[in-house]
Amino acid sequence: MSRNIFLVFILLISEWHSGECEPLTTRNNECVAGVPGIPGTPGTNGLHGPPGKDGKDGLPGERGEKGEIGRPGATGPPGKVGPPGIPGFPAKQETGELVKKNVYAFHVGLTTSAPPSGTPIKFTKVFYNDEKLYKVETGKFIAPVDGLYFFTYQITVYSKNVHITLRRNGNIVQYMYHVYSTSTHQASGSSILNLKKQDEVWLQDVDGNNGLYADSNDDSTFSGFLIQ
Repeated sequence: MSRNIFLVFILLISEWHSGECEPLTTRNNECVAGVPGIPGTPGTNGLHGPPGKDGKDGLPGERGEKGEIGRPGATGPPGKVGPPGIPGFPAKQETGELVKKNVYAFHVGLTTSAPPSGTPIKFTKVFYNDEKLYKVETGKFIAPVDGLYFFTYQITVYSKNVHITLRRNGNIVQYMYHVYSTSTHQASGSSILNLKKQDEVWLQDVDGNNGLYADSNDDSTFSGFLIQ
């Protein structure tokens, strides 16, 4: 009951001061402020504004430092077995029987310098000649089977020029000429020949130009082997 009377009193005072101030009824023509009114009801929320635009992407940052090398991973399982390879072709003898392919090769060296002229050069120092294909007595290689052969010679040159030929059955198939100046020199040559069984191959000087040299430190050598 007392609360209602208080509210009515407040309303009457507000109504009395709600009009404009009349200067004749105030002292010194000043208005007297009334009691503040009761706060009003909060207003409703306003509408949401439109969404803002997306910001632009920034510049890429600086590259970071390289990390430490990782530890090796665990060993993976074994891979699958691959397909079998193509079978090889074993060599054939003249009888046509399948046999294991033989190794036909020789490697010989010169024992004394300046060998005799006008005849096959005899390389009597044997490094390899298991099949006795090179005949140290004659200085000639004799082909054991038909096939393609590779020949090479490495000559130490000293005191005079070297002019030698590689010959097959007496026919010259290659020349090698080296002019001596001072100290020792090296000269070489090589060839691939298609030979028949019993063909002969050798080295021989030309016109006495046989400055081939050999000692304990230097060798003049002649080599050959069957390719196929």
